[in-house]
Amino acid sequence: MNIVNNEIDGGRPFDWGKTSSDYARYRDIYPVQFYENIAKRGVGRKGQKALDLGTGTGVIPRNMYRFGAKWTGCDISENQILQAKKLSEGMDIEYYARPTEALGFPAGSFDVITACQCFFYFDHEKTAGILHDILRDGGKLLVLYMAWLPDEDMIAGESEKLVLKYNPSWTG
Repeated sequence: MNIVNNEIDGGRPFDWGKTSSDYARYRDIYPVQFYENIAKRGVGRKGQKALDLGTGTGVIPRNMYRFGAKWTGCDISENQILQAKKLSEGMDIEYYARPTEALGFPAGSFDVITACQCFFYFDHEKTAGILHDILRDGGKLLVLYMAWLPDEDMIAGESEKLVLKYNPSWTG
Protein backbone atom coordinates (compact mmCIF):
# COMPACT_ATOMS: atom_id res chain seq x y z
CA MET A 1 0.00 0.00 0.00
CA ASN A 2 1.49 3.30 -1.06
CA ILE A 3 1.75 6.22 1.33
CA VAL A 4 1.83 9.72 -0.09
CA ASN A 5 2.92 12.67 1.99
CA ASN A 6 3.81 15.94 0.29
CA GLU A 7 6.24 16.72 3.12
CA ILE A 8 8.34 13.60 2.36
CA ASP A 9 10.38 13.16 -0.84
CA GLY A 10 8.31 15.74 -2.70
CA GLY A 11 5.13 13.70 -2.40
CA ARG A 12 6.45 10.64 -4.23
CA PRO A 13 4.56 7.52 -3.09
CA PHE A 14 6.38 4.96 -1.00
CA ASP A 15 5.51 1.50 0.31
CA TRP A 16 7.05 0.14 3.52
CA GLY A 17 5.92 -3.33 2.43
CA LYS A 18 8.69 -3.41 -0.17
CA THR A 19 11.26 -3.48 2.63
CA SER A 20 9.47 -5.83 5.02
CA SER A 21 12.07 -8.58 4.94
CA ASP A 22 14.81 -6.04 5.73
CA TYR A 23 12.70 -4.57 8.52
CA ALA A 24 12.22 -8.05 9.94
CA ARG A 25 15.98 -8.64 9.95
CA TYR A 26 17.34 -5.25 10.99
CA ARG A 27 14.68 -2.97 12.52
CA ASP A 28 14.55 -4.34 16.06
CA ILE A 29 17.10 -1.75 17.18
CA TYR A 30 15.99 -0.34 20.52
CA PRO A 31 17.85 -1.22 23.72
CA VAL A 32 16.21 -2.93 26.71
CA GLN A 33 16.14 0.41 28.56
CA PHE A 34 13.83 1.83 25.90
CA TYR A 35 11.16 -0.76 26.72
CA GLU A 36 11.76 -0.49 30.45
CA ASN A 37 11.17 3.28 30.23
CA ILE A 38 7.92 2.67 28.40
CA ALA A 39 6.84 0.25 31.13
CA LYS A 40 7.83 2.78 33.84
CA ARG A 41 5.23 5.11 32.31
CA GLY A 42 2.55 2.54 33.07
CA VAL A 43 2.31 1.36 29.48
CA GLY A 44 2.06 -2.31 28.53
CA ARG A 45 1.53 -3.81 31.95
CA LYS A 46 -0.53 -6.88 32.82
CA GLY A 47 -4.27 -6.37 32.52
CA GLN A 48 -4.02 -3.68 29.85
CA LYS A 49 -5.23 -3.97 26.28
CA ALA A 50 -2.68 -2.19 24.13
CA LEU A 51 -2.73 -1.11 20.49
CA ASP A 52 0.43 -0.33 18.53
CA LEU A 53 -0.16 1.87 15.50
CA GLY A 54 2.16 1.66 12.49
CA THR A 55 3.44 -1.52 14.09
CA GLY A 56 5.54 -2.56 11.09
CA THR A 57 7.03 -5.92 11.99
CA GLY A 58 5.63 -5.72 15.51
CA VAL A 59 8.75 -4.40 17.23
CA ILE A 60 6.88 -2.66 20.07
CA PRO A 61 4.35 -5.44 20.81
CA ARG A 62 6.99 -8.19 20.65
CA ASN A 63 9.39 -6.42 22.97
CA MET A 64 6.71 -5.16 25.36
CA TYR A 65 4.98 -8.56 25.50
CA ARG A 66 6.96 -9.61 28.58
CA PHE A 67 5.36 -6.82 30.64
CA GLY A 68 1.99 -8.56 30.36
CA ALA A 69 -0.39 -6.45 28.27
CA LYS A 70 -2.60 -8.00 25.59
CA TRP A 71 -1.18 -6.41 22.42
CA THR A 72 -2.73 -5.68 19.05
CA GLY A 73 -0.69 -4.22 16.19
CA CYS A 74 -1.96 -2.43 13.10
CA ASP A 75 -0.07 -1.33 10.03
CA ILE A 76 -1.10 -0.14 6.59
CA SER A 77 1.23 -2.70 4.95
CA GLU A 78 0.11 -6.30 4.59
CA ASN A 79 3.73 -7.38 4.07
CA GLN A 80 4.79 -5.77 7.34
CA ILE A 81 1.94 -7.57 9.13
CA LEU A 82 2.98 -10.90 7.61
CA GLN A 83 6.49 -10.40 8.97
CA ALA A 84 5.10 -9.32 12.37
CA LYS A 85 3.09 -12.54 12.60
CA LYS A 86 6.15 -14.67 11.74
CA LEU A 87 8.33 -12.89 14.28
CA SER A 88 5.65 -13.16 16.98
CA GLU A 89 5.13 -16.92 16.76
CA GLY A 90 4.26 -18.29 20.19
CA MET A 91 3.08 -14.89 21.45
CA ASP A 92 -0.58 -13.98 21.85
CA ILE A 93 -0.47 -10.82 19.71
CA GLU A 94 -3.11 -9.92 17.14
CA TYR A 95 -2.12 -8.10 13.96
CA TYR A 96 -4.24 -6.34 11.35
CA ALA A 97 -3.38 -4.72 8.03
CA ARG A 98 -5.36 -1.49 8.42
CA PRO A 99 -4.59 2.18 8.08
CA THR A 100 -4.83 4.19 11.28
CA GLU A 101 -7.51 6.33 9.66
CA ALA A 102 -9.79 3.26 9.40
CA LEU A 103 -9.04 1.03 12.41
CA GLY A 104 -12.59 -0.21 12.97
CA PHE A 105 -12.30 -1.06 16.67
CA PRO A 106 -15.27 -0.48 19.01
CA ALA A 107 -15.27 2.48 21.38
CA GLY A 108 -13.27 1.96 24.57
CA SER A 109 -11.32 -1.00 23.20
CA PHE A 110 -7.86 -0.07 24.53
CA ASP A 111 -6.19 1.10 27.73
CA VAL A 112 -3.04 2.09 25.87
CA ILE A 113 -2.18 3.17 22.34
CA THR A 114 1.43 3.45 21.17
CA ALA A 115 2.85 4.87 17.95
CA CYS A 116 6.61 4.62 17.40
CA GLN A 117 8.28 6.50 14.56
CA CYS A 118 5.04 6.72 12.58
CA PHE A 119 2.68 9.36 13.96
CA PHE A 120 3.68 12.01 11.41
CA TYR A 121 2.39 9.78 8.58
CA PHE A 122 -1.19 9.77 9.87
CA ASP A 123 -3.99 12.16 8.93
CA HIS A 124 -4.22 13.81 12.34
CA GLU A 125 -7.64 15.36 11.75
CA LYS A 126 -9.10 11.91 11.07
CA THR A 127 -7.15 9.97 13.66
CA ALA A 128 -7.64 12.27 16.66
CA GLY A 129 -11.32 11.40 16.97
CA ILE A 130 -10.74 7.72 16.23
CA LEU A 131 -8.05 7.40 18.89
CA HIS A 132 -10.19 9.30 21.39
CA ASP A 133 -13.07 6.90 20.76
CA ILE A 134 -11.14 3.64 20.99
CA LEU A 135 -9.12 4.70 24.04
CA ARG A 136 -10.82 3.96 27.34
CA ASP A 137 -11.42 6.75 29.86
CA GLY A 138 -8.13 7.37 31.63
CA GLY A 139 -6.20 5.58 28.90
CA LYS A 140 -2.79 6.57 27.63
CA LEU A 141 -1.50 7.54 24.21
CA LEU A 142 2.27 7.24 23.91
CA VAL A 143 3.89 8.72 20.80
CA LEU A 144 7.53 7.70 20.47
CA TYR A 145 9.81 9.58 18.10
CA MET A 146 13.55 9.64 17.64
CA ALA A 147 14.65 12.48 15.40
CA TRP A 148 17.31 12.32 12.73
CA LEU A 149 20.13 14.53 14.00
CA PRO A 150 22.74 14.74 11.23
CA ASP A 151 24.40 17.78 12.82
CA GLU A 152 24.77 16.07 16.20
CA ASP A 153 25.54 12.47 15.24
CA MET A 154 28.43 11.53 12.96
CA ILE A 155 26.77 8.36 11.64
CA ALA A 156 23.53 10.21 10.88
CA GLY A 157 25.50 12.99 9.20
CA GLU A 158 27.50 10.64 6.99
CA SER A 159 24.37 8.63 6.17
CA GLU A 160 22.58 11.79 5.10
CA LYS A 161 25.50 12.76 2.83
CA LEU A 162 25.30 9.33 1.18
CA VAL A 163 21.53 9.57 0.68
CA LEU A 164 21.84 13.08 -0.79
CA LYS A 165 24.62 11.95 -3.14
CA TYR A 166 22.24 9.50 -4.84
CA ASN A 167 18.96 11.32 -4.18
CA PRO A 168 19.68 15.07 -4.03
CA SER A 169 15.99 15.99 -3.73
CA TRP A 170 15.51 13.89 -0.57
CA THR A 171 13.96 15.96 2.21
CA GLY A 172 14.36 13.51 5.07
